[in-house]
Amino acid sequence: MRTYIKKLQSKPEYIRKQIFFGSLIVSMAFVSIIWINSFGNKFNKETVAQTEEDIKPFALFGKSISDTYGNVRASVGNISLPDNKDEIKIKKDEGKMIELIPVEYQ
Repeated sequence: MRTYIKKLQSKPEYIRKQIFFGSLIVSMAFVSIIWINSFGNKFNKETVAQTEEDIKPFALFGKSISDTYGNVRASVGNISLPDNKDEIKIKKDEGKMIELIPVEYQ
């Protein structure tokens, strides 16, 4: 390998540039072919149709809203409105309230 490099270094600059650009083109072609082959089934018509059907923005938004509502409802539980009896009981207890004096600690 060292002899080949020495031989390249002894050649004129324009020939070294031609060899450099030639090897660059061959390397990039090799990388491009591997990259294009890696796509595989990504551009298959059935896969594209399935992807468009799966990803609909408003369907995803609606599903996330319904999931959030379900989670909140499960964590809070069934909340009922207070009865009139509860309001009367609160009014009776208001007369028995004691005012507290705030205490500051140093």
